[in-house]
Amino acid sequence: MSKTVRAVAGAALIVVGAVTGNVHLIIAGASLTAGALTGPKLGKREATAAAFQLGETPRVALLGEVMTYGSLANGFNHGGDYGTDWEVLDILLADHRCDALVGFYVNDRYIAFTGNGQVAGYGGKLTVSWYPGTADQPVDPLLAAHGGAATTDRATGVCHVVVAYQADKPNAKNPVWPGGRPRFGWVVRGKRCYDPRKDSTVTGGAGPHRWSEPSTWEWTDNLAVCRYNWVRGIYACDRVSEPGQLLVGRGLSAAEAPPERVAAAANVCDELVPLASGGAERRYRTAASIGAAESFAEVEEKWRAASAGMIAQPEGSIEVVPGQAQAPVAWITDDDLLIGRPVTFSEHRSEADQEWCNTVVARYPEPSQKWAQHSAPVRRDLVDLIADAGPRERTLDLDYCRSGTQAQRCAEIARRMGRLLITAGLSLGPRFAELEEGDWIVWTSARRTKGLPVTFRIEAYQDDAGWQKALTLRQIAASVFDWTISDEQTDGSVAVQQPTPPPSIYDPVMPETAGQAGAVSDGTTTYTPGKIKAIEDRLVRLEEQQP
Repeated sequence: MSKTVRAVAGAALIVVGAVTGNVHLIIAGASLTAGALTGPKLGKREATAAAFQLGETPRVALLGEVMTYGSLANGFNHGGDYGTDWEVLDILLADHRCDALVGFYVNDRYIAFTGNGQVAGYGGKLTVSWYPGTADQPVDPLLAAHGGAATTDRATGVCHVVVAYQADKPNAKNPVWPGGRPRFGWVVRGKRCYDPRKDSTVTGGAGPHRWSEPSTWEWTDNLAVCRYNWVRGIYACDRVSEPGQLLVGRGLSAAEAPPERVAAAANVCDELVPLASGGAERRYRTAASIGAAESFAEVEEKWRAASAGMIAQPEGSIEVVPGQAQAPVAWITDDDLLIGRPVTFSEHRSEADQEWCNTVVARYPEPSQKWAQHSAPVRRDLVDLIADAGPRERTLDLDYCRSGTQAQRCAEIARRMGRLLITAGLSLGPRFAELEEGDWIVWTSARRTKGLPVTFRIEAYQDDAGWQKALTLRQIAASVFDWTISDEQTDGSVAVQQPTPPPSIYDPVMPETAGQAGAVSDGTTTYTPGKIKAIEDRLVRLEEQQP
């Protein structure tokens, strides 16, 4: 069954189940739509990174721990009567110094890297030599002896591996390479990074790190720290004082990207989150392979997605604010609104708005699956499917994430955000001039929120010459970011009963009880007359929209 057919059939089952009250049909339909969502999907950059590249390729930076196939710099044969017994491949991995080669794949077998030389288990027919990309790294002996490399051909500042394997003889009884030429993939601890938190010359920092001294940098997979290094730029041989040596990244100065702003986001990324299997992991790690040809907007969106955050512009710069609960910085009422300025308020979103969702599937590169794109457990709430009279799916591509549990958290945050539908727009006076994107505020309105406080996040703002500020708001709740081990799902499972977070403390409809006349239950969920009527109204609207 094709993905399209699965999706259509699943939607039909859910609608029929909602009309007839058959919850089993709804579950079956949800399972079908989930299958339509979980197929592999690769963007342009990811498709490039997931294959061995030939010919000219853009410069590449690796941040965090990443698996890459690399690109071919040189290839030749040598040895034997005809000079063809051994094939040698010089494979470029990154255009900067990397911290370590963790391991590599030979076809589908993973091997931990223990040092240059022969690889055990291949009868002396396989050698691997890794060069991290230092300025003074030596020329590989095979390249010098057989590949035409001169003593000055050091691949200065370029991380690369030289792999050589001996072909099987045609009549070999126990061939080492029964499938023909072997395929290789490389797991690399990427760029060593500058962490402003470890720089005592930065406000709030403590330690020896200095942006101008790359020898003080260390490897990390902290998402905020890795992003900051991309923002400042990846330079040839870490020549950060020479703008002309910029290879990958934005290349901003400390004035344009203040280092003191990193600590708050980096500390959120380092917070420990408990795991159902025991222990904990840091909240937002990264595994980023970034090409020089990618637009800055594309890369920033990938950082944002992997941290379940938002892109903000504090004081004119661009920052990714990792997803976390925040304390409101302002409380307003209708008395604070500027008279004569437009006010908008909506409790609904359009059918085409992806923010409104009830099912989220996250895809990420899974190390246990040879870093292939893998779907995290589907996040959904059955009650939401019924309320929406069908699935509203959202696919979350987490290209810079390598943790299944982190992917689950990002997906669940997106799902919970998809149930908070209120948006608003309003204008405030100079007293609120310091409000910025990403700030949380609480608005209590007798007319629009029925006198109850609603928490909003500032999505955008616009100032005028009179210090008056027009705000674009979306509803938010601290509970969106709650997480316990009970929220974690087994890989391959479908989470169907996560509770929807309360929309602040605002509810425009009086709560209904199971004791109401006409209420029905399937043994798990109670459907009151109000809920049934909402489903019927939703179905009518869907029918009216049909051609």
